[in-house]
Amino acid sequence: MSKFIILTFCLLSTVYSFSQFDMPAAANNPRAMVSEEVGITSITIKYSRPDVSGREGKIWGSLITPGFSVNNFVTNKNSSPWRAGANENTTISFEHDVKIEGHPIKAGTYALFIAYGADSSTLIFNSETESWGSFYYDPGKDVLKVNVHPMTLDHSVEFLKYEFIDHKEKSCTIALEWEKLAIPFKVEVDVENIVIARLRDQVTSRAGFNQLNLVQAAQYCLNKNINLDEALAWSQRAAGLKSYNTLSNLATAYTKLNKMNQADSVMNEALNYANDNQYQQYARNLIGAKRADRALTVVQGALSKFSNSIPMLQALAYAFSAKGDYPKAMDAVSKAMALATTDNAKKSLQDMMDKLKGGKDIN
Repeated sequence: MSKFIILTFCLLSTVYSFSQFDMPAAANNPRAMVSEEVGITSITIKYSRPDVSGREGKIWGSLITPGFSVNNFVTNKNSSPWRAGANENTTISFEHDVKIEGHPIKAGTYALFIAYGADSSTLIFNSETESWGSFYYDPGKDVLKVNVHPMTLDHSVEFLKYEFIDHKEKSCTIALEWEKLAIPFKVEVDVENIVIARLRDQVTSRAGFNQLNLVQAAQYCLNKNINLDEALAWSQRAAGLKSYNTLSNLATAYTKLNKMNQADSVMNEALNYANDNQYQQYARNLIGAKRADRALTVVQGALSKFSNSIPMLQALAYAFSAKGDYPKAMDAVSKAMALATTDNAKKSLQDMMDKLKGGKDIN
């Protein structure tokens, strides 16, 4: 009988270790997660949220003691930093390599600790993510330590929170906020190189057999004027399926590489698929590139194809205006006005006429 009892106890212990109940967070410190992306890089913080609970003025420097002053169960000394939250370790995850306050850190998940100081606090990113709090903090597992400056808030935050407070194209600022204090830190992401590396993977996958995907990949580089040779190769692949979008994209790639003969040749082919609005946009792009002669030639060559087209007559007016021939530009606008049927179209054309009458370029 005793052997049976012992065996039963062992089995129950094993079951318990693998199947614990789903219970609320300890001490009424709700669990939370906040996540945002910079570029295509996800940044996620998981933490528990203690509340002020009537302790105004007693949080910073009292409840959260300065420096490395939390009890450490390994050293039996007050040698640990604050857990930067409540209960289990606060963790922060980076999908790709980033920089924290200018210092590099690899992609991964880290425990986030803070050695608080009123003037300067130390953020600690540690590789031990499974501990409870900072009671087993091991400085030998620190991956990065950076100093930041706490900021006074003009309002009170009852439950501790992490917030993305300044999101930009290639960086964000994350702030721990609690009571009337914030501890912010800046995260920078090498967005362009990360995106290009991802695009290289995608263009060789099944998605790379879709010409529109290839155009999208190329346009990312062309719009930012980076990785132009590879963007040209993707554009050439996409142009295997001939359309205005694929061919005009290829022409843009040639233009970026200053291969104007190829750009014009491909664009001539693209115009076979263009509608009148696309003609007008191309003409305006040429005018912006100081190529008014080609703009006028292109538009005049398409007038027979798009007779009685307001966008084409506007394009003609833009081209004549760019060359300083305001009377001919006015004639084109007048013809367009005669075709206009909506108040918005008439107002836009009237604005063009008023500028031309005043001797001003409408471009």
